[in-house]
Formats: sequence, structure tokens, C-alpha cells
Amino acid sequence: MSNTTVLKKRKFTFNIEGVIFVIIALYILFSVISFLGRNPIRFYEVREGSLVRENRYTGLILRQEKVYTAKKSGYVHFTVSNGRRVAKDAELYTLDESGNLEKYLSDHPELKLGLSENQEKDLRQRLENFSRSFQNNQFSSLYSFQSGMDSGSISFSGEEGIKQFNSILSSLGIDYTIEKAEEAGLVSYSTDGFEDFKEEDLTKELFHNPKVKKEYIEAGAKVEEGRPLYKLISSNKWEIVFPLSEDDMKELENRHKVKLHFENPDLELRGDLFFVRAKDGKSYGKVELKDYQDYFLEDRFIQFSLQEREEKGLKIPACSVVKKEFYIIPNEFLYLSEDGTQGFYRKESDGSKKFVASEIYRKDQQYAYISIPESDDETALKTGDVLLKTDSEDTYLIGPTKALEGVYNINKGYAVFRQVIPLEKNDEYIIVEKNTPSGIEVYDHIVLQGDMVSEGQLIFQ
Repeated sequence: MSNTTVLKKRKFTFNIEGVIFVIIALYILFSVISFLGRNPIRFYEVREGSLVRENRYTGLILRQEKVYTAKKSGYVHFTVSNGRRVAKDAELYTLDESGNLEKYLSDHPELKLGLSENQEKDLRQRLENFSRSFQNNQFSSLYSFQSGMDSGSISFSGEEGIKQFNSILSSLGIDYTIEKAEEAGLVSYSTDGFEDFKEEDLTKELFHNPKVKKEYIEAGAKVEEGRPLYKLISSNKWEIVFPLSEDDMKELENRHKVKLHFENPDLELRGDLFFVRAKDGKSYGKVELKDYQDYFLEDRFIQFSLQEREEKGLKIPACSVVKKEFYIIPNEFLYLSEDGTQGFYRKESDGSKKFVASEIYRKDQQYAYISIPESDDETALKTGDVLLKTDSEDTYLIGPTKALEGVYNINKGYAVFRQVIPLEKNDEYIIVEKNTPSGIEVYDHIVLQGDMVSEGQLIFQ
């Protein structure tokens, strides 16, 4: 019996589950690779909103202020802090002609009694306010603050302390003069030469590179007779005058009340707006204010923002807006066919005319706007085509274009250009008109970065 090898063939079985698994895996792998290989296109949902238009100005502060000079030569000590209000005939400063008082105070520091509770509270408050408002580019305010702090160096606690001090000085034969305020007002121990400035003397050059030279009187300093010593601001009303361009005048000509915003201090004030014309023939704005004058006591030129108007509409990111070119064709060449289709009559190469239906993207009082074809579509109008009128010999050569601003709407999954008409804008957002023909509406989805897509491009949201 011979050995025989019997070969059996295996049957091949079709595994449908395995095939489906492979197809799904390949699809997922292809989708991941496609997603990673393309730039992510983000969208923005259109909402209603508003933007406030503000212009920055440099203004000159004018007040009802009067400078008073030293009546005699001598050593001066102020008894009222800088920036405080005083009544008429209130004690304001002492003047020591001989210098004996100054020497005696130096030799006897114990006579300067400690601060009262109210004085300590006042001192802490002034230091806190100064630290909040101080800026490096306004270093001169430090000298003014120091002068105001020094001005209280000869203040004593209570009437008994003052009587005792006067008694000691009298027994030593030391005399000093007490000067009183000639009128009520806000006291300042700095002068800058603009105290008598009038609005009719304004010039544009004054604001180009404004510089103010301030003079301060330190406590205990020796002053000469006739030297400017202090000033009193007698009215709560004050003004800010500032130059205006012709465009500014047009924007503000119907405004009577305005709101000013200051960065330092961070403050908003409302005032009455007027217009003045100076000797140079130029126009200037003037805002009259009634409050917070003491906040700006050491300022003469100041920067502020003036809210000119608030626009409301649809608020969209500025980066969404792009420009797209369109053919412009005079409206008199546009015709409406019997079935309601809009289009133009084009002159053919054989001299005949043919009606070409066209989608009108936009119409204004002068032109119809149509899209520029991206391919050689013989059925579409293109550069060089000649349009005809049916009732005259007039012709129009297609070629001129005009750019419209718009965004790409992606509600349907592909990019569609929609026109927008800006009303107001800043660096980040634009307010556009609502209900614009071929425009956008609230809750529409638009491409956030408009220059990343093109017309008709599929968008995966």
C-alpha cells in the first residue's frame, strides 16, 4: 500500500464586518489628515451692537483766577494747605521781615506741635490721592504737591497753642505779619503766567507743543516784595478751550451738551459746548464746567476725549470685512424681459444683439453691479463686451469696476459675499447698517478672517 498525500483546499469566506471596519478606519484617517492639513476657518455670529466715536483733543484750562504778590520782603510760611478753599479775610500766610522767626523756629522745633487727629487723616488722604494720580510724564506735579505739604508747617493745634506761641514771640521781641485772603476762593501756591490769558488770544501754535513754566514758593523761603506769591480761584466755573478742524465743527455744530473723558484722573464730566473765534480767525471749542475744578488745579494744558456720537447697527469684527470688485454698468442699459428676467443686450461678433440674463448684485442711483466671471463663460458678460440700447445708438464697453465692502456669509455651508455699509468703526469692530440689500442679518454666520476664503468655497463649521 503506497503512501498518498491528500491535499484539501480551504474554503475562502468573505468577512463583511472586516471590510466595513477597514473602510471606516480609512475614512477616519483621511478626515483627520484633511483636517490637520487645512487652516482652521472660524466663524462669527452677527449681533446687534453700538460703537461710540471719540476724538482726542488737547485743551487749555481757563479759570477766574488772580495772582497776589508779596507785600513786603521776608520769609513766608503758609497756614492754609494748597488746594484748600478759604473765606475772605481768613489767615493765609505769615511774613517774617527780620528772619528772627525763621531762626527761632529752627532752634526750637518743639514749638511745632504734633498733628491733630483731623490733620493726620487729612495728610493720609492727600498722600493717597497723590499716589493714585501721579504719572512720570507729569513730574512737575511732585513739586507742587511738596509745596502744598510744606504750607502747613506752621500750623498749631488749637487756639491755646497759638496764643502761647505768640506770647513767647512777643516776650522775645520777635514780630511777624499775618496776611489774610483778600477774597474767598480756592488757593494755589503755583503760578504759570496764564492766569490773565483770554480766549480771544488763542492760536493754533499754542497747542502744538504746549509747555508751561511753573513757579512754586516753598515754606520758609525768602521772597522779595512784589514777587508772585499765590493765586486765588474765585469761581467754581471753569473752561476748557481747544482747537477744532472744519470736520470737527460739522460734527459738533448741533451739539450743546457734551461728555468729556479724562485719563488722569479717570473721570467723565458733562458740560456746555460753545464755539469761539479768536484773533487768528480760527474756530475753537469751549466747554464750560462747574465741578471737580480742584482735581485739575495744577494743570493748564490737558488731554481729553470728546464723545461725538454713538452709532447702532450690526456689530461685526473688522477682520471679517473684505473688498470685492464688481462690474458697474449704467442703469439705462438694464432691461427687464417679458418673463421678469433682468439682463443686458450684448452686441455679437456678427453685429446682432443678444439678451444676456445677469444677476444684479446691487443697484444704486447710477449703476447696476454684476459679478466678474472667474472663468471663460460665454454666457456671462466679461471685459470688452459691448452693450446696446434698444431705443438709441448708445453703447457701453464693459470694463470699469468698483469695489464693495462685505463679508462672507456661510449659513449654507459655502462662502457667499454679502455687502456691508459701515457706519462707525474702531480697531476691532465695525458697526454696519441693518437691512442692507444683499447684506447680512442678526445671527448670520460670517467668516471671522475674511481674507482666508473665496467666493463659493466650502466651509466646515
